Amino acid sequence: MRNRRADLAWTPLLIASAGLSLNVVLTDDGTWLSVAMIVLAYPAGRRMASLSPALWVFTVVAGTGLALAVWRAPEPLPDWLSLVLIEFFASVLPWWVGRYRRLRAEQVERERGILVEQARLRERARIAQDMHDSLGHELALIALHGGALELAAGLTDEQRRAAGELRACAVRATGRLHDIVQVLGSTDAAAELRPADESIDDLVGRTAAAGVRVRLCHDGPAPFWSQMTSQAAHRVVQESLTNAARHAPGARVTVTVARQRVEVVNDAADRPGGPAGSGQGLIGLDERIRLVGGRLTAGQRSDGGWAVTAVLPDGTEPPDDGPPGVELGHTRRRLLQNSALTLGIGLALVAAIVAVEVVTAGRTSLPDDRYDQLRLGESRAAVERLLPVRDIGRTPNVVATPTSPAGAACVYYLAGGLFEPGPDVYQLCFVDGVLVAKNRFRQA
Repeated sequence: MRNRRADLAWTPLLIASAGLSLNVVLTDDGTWLSVAMIVLAYPAGRRMASLSPALWVFTVVAGTGLALAVWRAPEPLPDWLSLVLIEFFASVLPWWVGRYRRLRAEQVERERGILVEQARLRERARIAQDMHDSLGHELALIALHGGALELAAGLTDEQRRAAGELRACAVRATGRLHDIVQVLGSTDAAAELRPADESIDDLVGRTAAAGVRVRLCHDGPAPFWSQMTSQAAHRVVQESLTNAARHAPGARVTVTVARQRVEVVNDAADRPGGPAGSGQGLIGLDERIRLVGGRLTAGQRSDGGWAVTAVLPDGTEPPDDGPPGVELGHTRRRLLQNSALTLGIGLALVAAIVAVEVVTAGRTSLPDDRYDQLRLGESRAAVERLLPVRDIGRTPNVVATPTSPAGAACVYYLAGGLFEPGPDVYQLCFVDGVLVAKNRFRQA
């Protein structure tokens, strides 16, 4: 519905742009309106969503121009092709550039959506693996206790069967959990897993032991987080410490843990770090924090360092948020169709103009040697034996105003041969079937 409203709002602008090309037929010179046509057509292409309204506009204007050319000139094809040429380069082409930029921006946005979605899926795979580690451990303990209970003395047969069923259910649940993680997870996610039940304190300690200048600060009482929130906080610290070691080697890093906040701040790098990454790590962190109902911010500090802050609410259950739809293939097809259509029209137009120019030049060009053979006082019948098939059919726009003898009927021909036409025109004037004047003029 929104796209339809945009088409209705911007189509009049495109009509005005294409309609100005009719001035070529009406006044024989409409090229001065080209700038206005470009200014009107480009924003219409940027805003219009559908292709069909533009095709209708350009087709109707071209058809109207053909009707006007037939009505005004005995040789309408050159005038009509001039109109189509102006319409194409001053209206169709700017509209196409605007539409191309619109589709290209949509494609870039959709590609970015794909990258974001891939990062989210990887992060969810890591979450699934984390849950497998924690729940698998608990289920293994249940199976162990069930097996011990099954072997305990003093139980009835019914109690032993119940203990055995408890152990078997725990084993089956562990296997099904493993299968689910195999489907939802990935080898990349498994490669980056932390040790089971590792705390942020342990993580900072391992990082410091590896040579990173990192210190841990606790701001206020210990956080009261759910298991999933705690894993998200751990993931933020883990990714931030990894990025600090990679992109700011030698810099001091401070990890602050508060009741509803985790912050990792590093100073400016002492020496050049590794190349900039794709940013998907931060996208994954943002997805994980969003899943537990929090908010993530990251950016460069005024002193050249970097800060990552995660706001983590207590006891928040993860929201159910489906993935956005991505139609990148459809956008690429629209982009290719748009380019191919415009390119095809342009090539066809150029071919048609070349063909018409060749035919017109051959039918209306008077070679210089034949012009020199014409003598004043010759009959029109004798003169026409040296003339081309047709004259140009109108009074041309020339530098000097052509003069005609009283009562004379004048015709005009292009000066030069078929393959070497010049910028001049010849004027031949007849009175009572006799050639009374012949002149050469430079076209304006």
